[in-house]
Amino acid sequence: PGMQPGGAPAGAPAAGAPAPAPFVRGSGNYMSWLKMLAFWLVFLCWVHTTDWVSTDCQTMHLQYIRWNPIVFGTFVGFFVLGWMLPLFWLGFPLLVVAYVTPLTTYIIYRNQHVALSQRVLTRPHLRYWFSVNLGRLGVKIEAEKKAAWQLGPPVKLEGAGRGERDNRVNTLAARQSLGFNEARRVMAETLGRRATAAMLEFGQQQVDVRYMIDGVWHNDEPQTREVCDPMLESLKLLCGLNPQERQARQKGAFTANYDSIDYAAAVTAQGTATGERIVIQFESEKVQFKTLDDLGMRPKMQEQLLGLLAQRQGFVLLSAMPASGLRSTTNVVLQKTDRFTREFLAMEDEAHPYEGVENIPVTTYKSGPNVPEEGQLMHVLVKLFRMEPEVFVMRDLVDGEAINFTCEKILENRLIVGTVRAKDCAEAILRVLALKVSAKAFARSLTGVLNQRLIRKLCDGCKEAYAPTPQILQQLGIPPGRVQAFFRPPQEPEKVCEKCGGIGYHGRTAVFELMMVDDTVRKLVATGGKMDDIRQAARKAGMQNLQAEGIVLVAKGVTSLPELMRVMKQ
Repeated sequence: PGMQPGGAPAGAPAAGAPAPAPFVRGSGNYMSWLKMLAFWLVFLCWVHTTDWVSTDCQTMHLQYIRWNPIVFGTFVGFFVLGWMLPLFWLGFPLLVVAYVTPLTTYIIYRNQHVALSQRVLTRPHLRYWFSVNLGRLGVKIEAEKKAAWQLGPPVKLEGAGRGERDNRVNTLAARQSLGFNEARRVMAETLGRRATAAMLEFGQQQVDVRYMIDGVWHNDEPQTREVCDPMLESLKLLCGLNPQERQARQKGAFTANYDSIDYAAAVTAQGTATGERIVIQFESEKVQFKTLDDLGMRPKMQEQLLGLLAQRQGFVLLSAMPASGLRSTTNVVLQKTDRFTREFLAMEDEAHPYEGVENIPVTTYKSGPNVPEEGQLMHVLVKLFRMEPEVFVMRDLVDGEAINFTCEKILENRLIVGTVRAKDCAEAILRVLALKVSAKAFARSLTGVLNQRLIRKLCDGCKEAYAPTPQILQQLGIPPGRVQAFFRPPQEPEKVCEKCGGIGYHGRTAVFELMMVDDTVRKLVATGGKMDDIRQAARKAGMQNLQAEGIVLVAKGVTSLPELMRVMKQ
C-alpha cells in the first residue's frame, strides 16, 4: 500500500510521465510591489485627510457625527473591494474615487459655511501652502497676494469685543466693504497725530472732524459725506454694529496696530438733531510711565509720599479729576511700595477692572441690584480682612460703610490706600465724608492726600522765549530777577513744526499737591471744617498747592502760563 507499480511512492509521477509545471501566480501578477505601493500611498493620504476632517468638523462646528462616517466608511468599503477585485485597473481607480469624492464634498460644504479667509483649496490658500512648503527648499514666494485692504495706510484694524468667531466675521465683512481703506486712513491720521480720541460729527452736507491731543480737542478740515458715509459703514461692520441704524446709541470695539504699537479702541455712535456723532477712544497697551519721575513728581514729594506708604498704619488717599491720570499714578505708586515684604490685597468692582500690579492679588465684588450676598462689597470686604492683609488697596471709594470698616481695621496696624475723584486734596477729603463716613474715625486714620492734574508740556522743537512783565512776576509771587524768561508756543512760525504738528505742545506731565495730614488738619476734618479752612491749614503746614507747583513748571520753561491758567480753571 502506498506504492505504485514499479515501486514508486504513491502520488509520485509515473515513470515516463511529463513533469508538472512549476507553480506561478498567474497573469494577474497579484504580488506586484508597485501596485501595492500605489494602494499604500492612497491609504496614507486618506489617514491624514480623514484626521483633518474629524478635527476640522469639531473646530468649525460642522456636524462631525455626520461627516466622519462618510469619509471613513466609504473609503474602507472600497479599500476591501479593491483588494478582492482581480483587475488592478478597475480596483485602484474605484479606491481613488472613494477617497476623493467624500473629501471633495466635505471641502465644498465647509467652504460654504466658513469665512472667506478660512476656506481651503482656494487661490490664496494654495498660494500660502506653496509659500510655506517651497520656502523650506529655498524657493521664495509671497504667502499671499496683497488685497486692497492691505494697501494704503500702515495700520491694521480687527474686530474686538464680540467673541473670537464673531470678531473674525466682522473683520472680514469690514475688509470687503468699500470704505475700509478710508477708515484705515482716519485711524492712521488719528494715531499719527498722537491723538487719544477722534470725534466725527455727521451733518447734512459735511462731516466735522476733531482730534483730542494731550487732553485738548483740535479741529481738522471737514470731510464730505460721500467719503465718510462708506467709512462709517465699514467702521460699524468692524465693531459688529448695525450700519443702517443712525439714531439709537450703539457701542462697539476694535483693535488697531500702528507703528508696531497695539491699541484698543472703543466706539460710540449716537444720533443727533443734524445727523450722527461718532466718538472713537484709543488706549495704548504700551506702558508709558514706570516711575514717579516719569509722572513729573519732584524728588522731595516722592520721598514724602513713599514715607507715607512705608508706614504700618494709616489711610493714604489718592485723588484727581476725571481723565487726569489717576489710574496711571495709582499703578506707579503701588509699584513703588514694598509689595514683596508686606502682604498686599486689593478689591475692585467687577464692572470696572484695573491693570494688575505684580504681587497685589485682586478680588472683585459685584455692584447693582439682585447681587447675591456672597458677591456684595461688604461680604467680600469682611472675607478679605480675615486674611489679615498688612496693606489693603480699595480703588474708587463709593461706599461709606466699607470705608468705616477699613478705618476700624487701621487701628490693627493696617495701611489703606484708596482713590477718589476730586479737584484738590481738600475736596477729596470732603468727598469721602459725603459718603456718610464717620468724620472722627476717618480723621484719626487719614495720614496723607495726593492730588494731581495733567498739564501740557511745551514742544522743545518750537517753543520761544519772552520776557515776563514785572506785574506778572509779582502776581505769580516770583521775586524780581529770579526768572529771566518764560516760554510759549511760537506766535508767527515760519513753518509747521514736525514734532508737534504746529500745536506748540507735545506730551503732558502731572502737577501734584501732597497734603501731609497733621493734628490741625485732622481736627478740622473731625469737626466738619470747611474746605477753605482745610486748604489754609495745609498750606500753613507747608503744602505747595497745585497752582504753586504749576508756577514752578512755568518758571522752568516746561509749560506756558496760558496753559497753567487753562488747567487751573478746570
